[in-house]
Amino acid sequence: MRLKSLSIAGFRGFPRPVTLDLDADAVIVAGVNGSGKTSLFDAVLWALSGSIDRLSDETVNLVSRYSPSGEARVEAVLSSDNDSTATVIRRFDGKAHLSVQRGSDPPVTGPAAEAALIELLWPDAKSSADPLKALTRSLTRATYLQQDSVRQFVEADTEQERFQVVGDLVGVGRIAELQRQLESSKNSWTRATTTLERDLDPFVTQRTVIRERVNRLQSLEVEGDIQAEYANWRQAVATSLGSDNGGLGVERTAEELDRGLNELLSREQAEARRVSALQRLTSHLAKPRPEAPDLSLLQAVLTAAEARTQTASEQVASAEQQAALDRRVQVELTERTESLRALAQLALRHLGDACPVCGQTYDQIGTRSRLQHMLDEVHAPAGGSQLPDLPGAAAELEAAERDLSAARAVVRNAQTAVQAQAEWDNLLGPLVQEAGLKAETLTTQDTASLLDEAQSSVSSLRQLRVQGEQLSLGLARTAELAQREELEQQLAALDRAIVERQTSIDARKETGDVAAQIINALRVASSSVVGAELERIEPLLQRIFATVDPHPSLRVVSFLTKTVRGHGQMWTQLDDVSSSVSVQEPALVLSSSQLNVLAVVMYLSLNLAIPTLPLQVVALDDPLQSLDTVNLLGLADLLRRVKATRQVIVSTHDSHLADLLERKLRPVSTDQRTVRIDLRGWTLEGPSIEQADVPQDIAPLRLVVSA
Repeated sequence: MRLKSLSIAGFRGFPRPVTLDLDADAVIVAGVNGSGKTSLFDAVLWALSGSIDRLSDETVNLVSRYSPSGEARVEAVLSSDNDSTATVIRRFDGKAHLSVQRGSDPPVTGPAAEAALIELLWPDAKSSADPLKALTRSLTRATYLQQDSVRQFVEADTEQERFQVVGDLVGVGRIAELQRQLESSKNSWTRATTTLERDLDPFVTQRTVIRERVNRLQSLEVEGDIQAEYANWRQAVATSLGSDNGGLGVERTAEELDRGLNELLSREQAEARRVSALQRLTSHLAKPRPEAPDLSLLQAVLTAAEARTQTASEQVASAEQQAALDRRVQVELTERTESLRALAQLALRHLGDACPVCGQTYDQIGTRSRLQHMLDEVHAPAGGSQLPDLPGAAAELEAAERDLSAARAVVRNAQTAVQAQAEWDNLLGPLVQEAGLKAETLTTQDTASLLDEAQSSVSSLRQLRVQGEQLSLGLARTAELAQREELEQQLAALDRAIVERQTSIDARKETGDVAAQIINALRVASSSVVGAELERIEPLLQRIFATVDPHPSLRVVSFLTKTVRGHGQMWTQLDDVSSSVSVQEPALVLSSSQLNVLAVVMYLSLNLAIPTLPLQVVALDDPLQSLDTVNLLGLADLLRRVKATRQVIVSTHDSHLADLLERKLRPVSTDQRTVRIDLRGWTLEGPSIEQADVPQDIAPLRLVVSA
């Protein structure tokens, strides 16, 4: 199918609605950079695929910021070789809308529109895992060569992605999808088989356990008469426990034995606790009860000693106080006497006819007699003063304190003895109670006798319990012997179940192996088909490569394929035949322009060699951005040949190249048509568009030989 017309509104560089006439063999779009050339090509890609991967995953970003309606709408009208038409309308107003209409049929919308679009453009894509993604890859790898993604197929895509793209283009998608489905089914099959194997493990484990039990039971024997031994043991238990049957029934069962053993264990533990209590009581009685004196008499002696000490202390204090008072009186008397003596001596020394103080006459003899008498009294020793007996009082206090200290020591020792006696008595009561005795006037001999009896009881109970456990083991062996036949039947049933399951697992594994062989065969077939198609494409690839001749020595180009880990890979090789030089990574030796030429050559070879592409269109977005002038001349000649089988849509920002393309692609017959679209400037309403038909070449140029 080819493009017939394109209506754009609110999409990228076209805010206002425009309609472009594309019903021509060649369409030349000319305009300076930024005038909307790439937006025109992207509108076609978005209408047919619903996305532009190189720009954004969010469709809202494709809506023009100056769209008056706030939505983007692109309508592409397609025509087929039989002149039937189809209309694809894609719109985005916050939600994506798609409408596909064939001729005058009712349009298909909603979820069914995507399937209708695939059916319209490229039914082969339905065999792919993601049909819409496969359609998009076919458009961007073999129909529309995007300006800023020229080398993506050569550089960015991995070898596996290139192989997958070519496989989808040449129709290997059905094989690849069958391979993917088989791989998915095989994986599910393998997981289910693994689950069955895991489910088989419990059966095998159970069989092993039962087989071991059967083998053990085959060599198991029961010695003696279990019934008689049980009766004797039952009677012994009844005697030991002091009851008729000790909680045991007449029947010889495991439950009866367990009940009797539990009763024996409980009684044994109780007797063991009593033995422990008797041992502690015996040990306690082995220590004599501490003696304690009459503490009240000693307290009275202590009180008397304290009173004596208090009295002596008061006497010493009184004596010390009296001595201090006497010393103070003596000092005052001595000071007064010394003062009077000094005055008398001074007066005697200065007495004359008149008083030295008042100047009057006085009785000199009487005065001198009194003064001398005063001197005589001062020199006389003071007598009649009796000092208190302080040393005697101190000695009495010291003796009283010694007696008090001794009394206190005696009281302390007595208190310790009383406390020890109380502790001994306090410990005896609980021990007697714990031992289950009532009389507290027990002797060591009594407790020793009781201890021997309790220990003998514990030993007897323990022996009965051991015998009961042996009987229980014998009963268990008897029960196991009775189960031998049942276990052998279970073992036979398990053997049959395991054989059946293992047979099913083995069959599933064989089926998985067959599926793996088929998958490998499909991989080989897919690789072989792609390889054969690439061999078919290689001559065309070489002719196109030779036409543009981008490299002076590496002039042979070829496709190489291989299968790695079940996945096909493809890459391009350049050869210099004369020098036997091969390059499998062109990006390492080619310049940027040469690498762009190689990408254009691969794109054109795939476009021209594959007849089942969605669109019979060669769309080149401004190749001058990626190629130099020499390569562009070769490309222009190549496009002139291509337009005979493909609709050529090419854009350029260079007016000279546009004129050259107009001359190269002009129609040469009346049934051909070439259209030139000029995008002049850009405003908020979009570019100004001029469309015109290129005149037919009425008198083509001819080469003549000069004279």
